[in-house]
Amino acid sequence: MRRRAGGRARACENDVTLATEGGAAVGAQVPTVAFAAPNEVAIRTMELPDIGPRDVRIRTVCSGVSQGTERWLLTNRYRWTGGVPQYPHFPGYQAAGMVEEVGDEVDDLRSGDHVFAQGTRFADPQARYGLGAHTAALVQAREDVTRLDPGVDLAAASLLRMAGVSRHGVRLTGVEPGDLVVVIGQGMIGQMSSQAARRLGARVIASDVIRARVEASAAHSADRVVDASVEDLVAVVREERPDGADVVIETTGISSMLETCVDLVRREGRICLQGYYPDPIEVEFHPTHLKRATVTFPCWVDREDDTELAADLATGGVVIEPLITHRIHYTDAVEAFDLVVNHPEHSLGMVLVWSEG
Repeated sequence: MRRRAGGRARACENDVTLATEGGAAVGAQVPTVAFAAPNEVAIRTMELPDIGPRDVRIRTVCSGVSQGTERWLLTNRYRWTGGVPQYPHFPGYQAAGMVEEVGDEVDDLRSGDHVFAQGTRFADPQARYGLGAHTAALVQAREDVTRLDPGVDLAAASLLRMAGVSRHGVRLTGVEPGDLVVVIGQGMIGQMSSQAARRLGARVIASDVIRARVEASAAHSADRVVDASVEDLVAVVREERPDGADVVIETTGISSMLETCVDLVRREGRICLQGYYPDPIEVEFHPTHLKRATVTFPCWVDREDDTELAADLATGGVVIEPLITHRIHYTDAVEAFDLVVNHPEHSLGMVLVWSEG
């Protein structure tokens, strides 16, 4: 890994570099993390727009890193719309902070309120790639801002969108009380999927090959955990349900895992491909055909869950804070994304810290 200040730093594959411009936020000029090119992390000074009558300006305290999606975006393995890479890309789709200013027509928020938002708008209309949550301040429409309980940890709140993505997948797949649900992968999306399924009354078996994630899942997310590096997940599931699981949720983003999902699910069961898959998914037709499996492909999240998620975060209905392993100041973004790209096994929940809250 190389770190370079100023100018443009070219990168070899999986060698994350840093180019910097500007510094602390001044007025509408704010430091922002950008993926300037494949494997190149930049801190750019971006201009925020003036707030409109229904807008809210937020001082960012923390922004949450979605390690799977942002890894693929940074390394140019994301399947861009139209097949054309879109750089510079302004990553991040979740942030939490404190209201600084509201528009004339906003009467239910005031300065100092704690809120969640999924990103910002920039003054430059060309800065349109990505939601730009990794920035020191956000300007967002009121309907896209969610009030938080003031006692909620803002680092945990900055990962709320990942909880929403997982909850959306569980709902789309039709998880029901009494279902046996297997969740493959216990990164943040896997942990949140496990919690969401268990919240609905399902019994959850979660698996991973990283011991720390297995232990975190056992403490906070699943009813039974399997270290798949030393245990046979299929055998564990058959022990509890000989005909297989009602639902299998796959979160690793490894395309070949579909075959394992088919092995695990019962006849006429449901499979949720909850990860992002940069490689094509191949289907071995005959065994899948015999299982009559229904497969769901969740995409993004419905914002109507945000108020419910914020309430659950305040009451313990969703647990995020103990899953955060890294709180990294935004000026160390290169180190953060080096972990994301080259050492994903070393972290679970990761947030960038922008200010005190």
